[in-house]
Amino acid sequence: MIQKNVFSRCACRVAPHILFWLFYILFFGLIYGKYGNDYSWYILESVYMLPFVMLATYVSIYAILSFYLKQKKLFISVLMMISLLFFTTLGERICLRLINDLEVNSETLFGITFLYLLLETNFMVGIAFSIKLVKKWFEQQREKHDMEKKNLQTELNLLKTQLQPHFLFNTMNNLYALSLEESAKTSEGIARISELLRSVLYECNEPEILLENEVAMIKNYIELEQMRYGDRLDVQFHVKGPVAGMKIAPMLLFTFVENCFKHGSRNDPYKPYISINLEVVNNAIIFYTVNSNPEKTVPKRGVGIGLTNVKKRLGIIYGDNYRLKITDKRQKFSVSLIINRKEERC
Repeated sequence: MIQKNVFSRCACRVAPHILFWLFYILFFGLIYGKYGNDYSWYILESVYMLPFVMLATYVSIYAILSFYLKQKKLFISVLMMISLLFFTTLGERICLRLINDLEVNSETLFGITFLYLLLETNFMVGIAFSIKLVKKWFEQQREKHDMEKKNLQTELNLLKTQLQPHFLFNTMNNLYALSLEESAKTSEGIARISELLRSVLYECNEPEILLENEVAMIKNYIELEQMRYGDRLDVQFHVKGPVAGMKIAPMLLFTFVENCFKHGSRNDPYKPYISINLEVVNNAIIFYTVNSNPEKTVPKRGVGIGLTNVKKRLGIIYGDNYRLKITDKRQKFSVSLIINRKEERC
């Protein structure tokens, strides 16, 4: 199997070169054959010239071009190219004189035929040079794209590593608050936090998870918070549309829900409320949250790490395929998120 793959790769690399040199033989053989009225001889003559043209071509693109790209010495590179083409054409001219049983001397080598051979060699070297430069450009673009993709993946992984300790810190605060109230609630809270931690540690390491699993995490978290607040907190969570099969980046919606509790209900001494709506329409995920926003006795500290994190993740993962609007009013804080999924459901 390995030998077969190696053979296939070699064939893919060699085939374009074979076609390129067949083009050279037929192109010049047929052109000269038309004017000389002897196709077979001029095709054979092109075969004789083939080693010289191949030498000039491969030395140009693999040695001189590589030298210039690394050293950036234009004058030396041009000088080497001129010397290579001159001596290659001279070799072609000598070969032609010999196979035609003609005298070889300084007077007969240089003339109109020498010029034709030089242009012929330049033509093939120029084509190969252009192909190599275009190939180099595409390779550079691919490397640039791969590097950007790698950098984005590194940043995304860093954001995910920041997210999990942030989540753990908040859940431990929940557990501490429950422990100050009733022991029965504490044991039930530990069970729910354990389930949330299991989801975070084992399900959220993938680039995407099922939307229904994200919904399950949100429901679990809401129930945990309701244990803490009881009837004092009014929470509404509505899900509409065909959620099954849809995928989403892990803990994306969850972060917005967590923010509702952390910066809304926990700071509201009166009757806090939270409304969460999730709807799937075709391949679009429409998510909207609104929560009470109590007046703060201290200046606002700006967007927390959770929302800052999720904004960066949205940009990296979905690019231009999402719309996010965050509204922070005097008594109400709302988030509107629309994600347009191009790929089909699983």
